[in-house]
Formats: sequence, C-alpha cells, structure tokens
Amino acid sequence: MKQRSDISIHLIICFALVVIPFAIQLESSITLRFMRHFWLMVFGLILTFYSNYLYAIDKLLYKRKYFFFLLFNLAMFAIYYFVDVAVEQIVITLDGIPRHHHRSGLMQTMYFYNKIILMALGVGTAIALRYYKHLADIEKEREQLKTEKLTSEISMLKYQIQPHFLFNTLNNIYALVAKSPSDAQKAIHCLSKMMRYILYENTTDTIGLSKEIEFIENYNSLMLLRLSHCVDVKFDVPELNGDEQIPPLLLIPLIENAYKHGVLPEGNSFIHSKLTMDGTNVVFEVSNSMCAQPMEDRSHSGIGIQNLQKRLDIIYGDSASFTAAPSADGTSFDAKLTIPIIKNNGID
Repeated sequence: MKQRSDISIHLIICFALVVIPFAIQLESSITLRFMRHFWLMVFGLILTFYSNYLYAIDKLLYKRKYFFFLLFNLAMFAIYYFVDVAVEQIVITLDGIPRHHHRSGLMQTMYFYNKIILMALGVGTAIALRYYKHLADIEKEREQLKTEKLTSEISMLKYQIQPHFLFNTLNNIYALVAKSPSDAQKAIHCLSKMMRYILYENTTDTIGLSKEIEFIENYNSLMLLRLSHCVDVKFDVPELNGDEQIPPLLLIPLIENAYKHGVLPEGNSFIHSKLTMDGTNVVFEVSNSMCAQPMEDRSHSGIGIQNLQKRLDIIYGDSASFTAAPSADGTSFDAKLTIPIIKNNGID
C-alpha cells in the first residue's frame, strides 16, 4: 500500500512538471522555444533523479563504489547533453534558422553550467530522499525486530508457566492417588480438559475472557478434590458480553499462588477471588489466608508471579497494574490485577 502511494506521488510530481508550461501559458504568452527548454530541463532532472534513486545510490554509492557512481552520473550527463543538442538541431532545422547560428561563448558556458547545476540538483535530491527512506527502513526493521523479540519473550514466559502449572497439578494428583483413587481419576479428567486449553486454545495473543474463567473454575474443582474439607473457595464473576479478550494464562498465577501460600496445614483456610469490569478494565482480586510456607515448597515459589509481572510489562507497559501485599490487619494476603479489556477489534 505504501509503495503504491509513493508511486502515485512520483507520478503526480512528474505530471505537474510537464504541464507547468501550459499553466504559465494561461497567464502570459510564452514561446515554443521556452517550452522546449523547460521540457528538456525536466527530462534532465527526471533522468538524473530516477537513475540514481532507483539504481545508482543502492548499487554503487551505498556499496562505496564512488568512482563508478561518478562515472555513472557523467554518463547520465552526457546522455542529457547530447539529447539536448540533438533536439536543438532538430528545432533549428524545422524553424529554418541558419545552421551557422550559435550562442555566444558566454551564453554557451552559462548554458553548460546550468545543465551541471540541474544534474547536481537531481543527484542531490535523489541522495537525500533515498537516505531518508533508508533511515525509515532501518527504523521499521528495528521496530519489527523489537516486536519479534517481545513476542518471543511472551511466548517463552507462557511456556514457562505451563510446566510450572503442570508441576503443581501433578503434585496434587499424586497426593490423591493413595487417598482416593476415584478422586484422582476425576482429577486426571479435569486436568485433561485444562491441558487441552493450554496446548490448543491459548496459542493466540488473546483469548476469550469466558474461556479463562472456565479454566480457573476447572482448576478450583481440581484443587477442591483434595482440599474441600479445609478450604473455603469462592470465585465471583460478572455477566460477560462475550467479546472480552485478555492475554491467555494471565489470571491463573494469582490463583496458583493463593493455593500454594494460602492453605493452612491445620485449621480452616479461605481463597476468595472476584473478577469485575471497571469501565474499560478487567479487575481480578484474590484474597487468601496467611500462612507460613513449608521449607520444601520454597524451591519453586514465585515463578508464576514473576512471569506475570514480566508479561504485564511487555504487553501493557504502564496500562496495567498489579499489587500483592498482606492486608492491614495481617489476616489475609491480597492481590489485585487490573488490565485493559481487549475487544475483538483491539484494546478499548
């Protein structure tokens, strides 16, 4: 599209240069001789500009073949000069001007130098525009590489979340095998549905918010097979329009973290989560019991939350916010994630 636009601009400029004499003719009477000189100047300018813009600058100047670049432009000057002389001789013949008619030496010198200045203008303009385009292309490539790098980082972080999630889930199923084989069977079935989401449905940049909610509900169901007797789990969600989108696997780290650090070894615990729509934002709040973390669990702590923060920085920058801290009374640990709602046609 941009290439077509550039071609259109070039054609318009060339057309404007060609019709300038006719526009001047409407204001004042000009001779055919003037129009011939003007069109020859336009021919020289176009010849010099496009021969350099389309070929010589890239193939010779940028490759530091300065001698051949100079030789090339001398050849263009020779072509322009001889075309000009040939046209002049044709016009002299057609007009019946005596062949011994020549310009004076001073006029001939000025005429020659005017052609050199015109050619230099064409070369200089071509170099300036080509250099500007070169800088623009470099900047475009730099932005493209930056985007590709960020996309690769996001993919890497997503794939780091998956084994971390699988590790925690398999630990839970392992604990169920000896305790309740039937519950372990249900857990494996639930895990298979969740893995289908991880492997096949979250490969795009965004996913339906309803699918992410369903994933969290399946995760809660899986965890409650083992912990239903001691953990009060609540998950409140609003009614959705169906077109809300968010990056996949962005909410689950908060839930994982709550189960990992909020389940008391003795006594009752709670994990309360709530998802709301705050204007143009999705707000996800998770509150869980405060408890000391067993030493054997610390080797894998914080992986999901660290990846969450990195993904937020890459995807949203300052548009998203995430806070996690103990409550003022010290009875709970509260996390809050706020991210812009993404519609099917972009970010609102």
